[in-house]
Amino acid sequence: MHATIVALYQSREMLVTMDKREMGFDALLARILSELPELSSELRKAARFLVDHPDEVALVSMRVLASRSEVTPTTFVRLARRLGFGDWAALRKPFEDRLRFGKAPFAARADALVKRGSEAIFAESLRTTVANLAAAESFNGSEEIARACVILENAQHIRVAGFRSCRAPAHALVYLCRMFRREITLLGGDGGAIEAELAALGKRDAVVAIGFLPYSRELGPVVEAAQRHSVPIVAIADSMAAPIARHADVTLRFSTDSPSFFPSVTAAMAIVEALAATMLARSGTAAAARVRETELELQAFGAYLPE
Repeated sequence: MHATIVALYQSREMLVTMDKREMGFDALLARILSELPELSSELRKAARFLVDHPDEVALVSMRVLASRSEVTPTTFVRLARRLGFGDWAALRKPFEDRLRFGKAPFAARADALVKRGSEAIFAESLRTTVANLAAAESFNGSEEIARACVILENAQHIRVAGFRSCRAPAHALVYLCRMFRREITLLGGDGGAIEAELAALGKRDAVVAIGFLPYSRELGPVVEAAQRHSVPIVAIADSMAAPIARHADVTLRFSTDSPSFFPSVTAAMAIVEALAATMLARSGTAAAARVRETELELQAFGAYLPE
């Protein structure tokens, strides 16, 4: 995915002539990812921290960031200049703007979008999606993916929680995994009281909770029930500071950046698809055989239109 983002932003003329004072977060993220292979090891470490922890960049001091990322404060100053900014404050500004814009009410963002006009929104949305996917790859290393898979593989039953706009990735995870294992359900999926489902949680279960800011209130009881029953949690969230992430055994992160009025769930959807594919690959030939059986059953039931 890094190769894709680099290819899209490889044009040196565009990057050099862009007014750094007006560079938005999405363009900055693309710039950092495109420059990453050419940076020194220290600058690369600092750059990766910026990509992985955008909220912290906007909220804490450079000295704290340096301590957290295990580089010196001057490394961030050198990185800012390497990226074409006059100083650290100029580099930090897109992160601050992102946080302010991201927390604006949906209606306010819709008003701003209408005032801006429709020109270039479509293309910008697609570019932002590419950047979000690249960030998802950067956020989630092989260790986190493996830990998530082990938790889900060891569970007798997987319960997936996702509400409102996160219902789509939650449903997708259940649908995909049911192709090769039956013991996975969508919490609240039958229209009944979710409290009854949570009361049935057992220690051999696992919970997958998906959410982003503002977090759906239904996630609170899910996390509380999982803790009460000592059930491991795999969180798929927009931040390590998310309520579901704070209590999770492992967290897979995604970015919701979007020029639209509503946060994007594209990266969350990509993560659940990649997670399901990884689980299948780890499950071996028996799981592949179950996919084949499921596909034949669907065809026998007439689930698909004729070609």
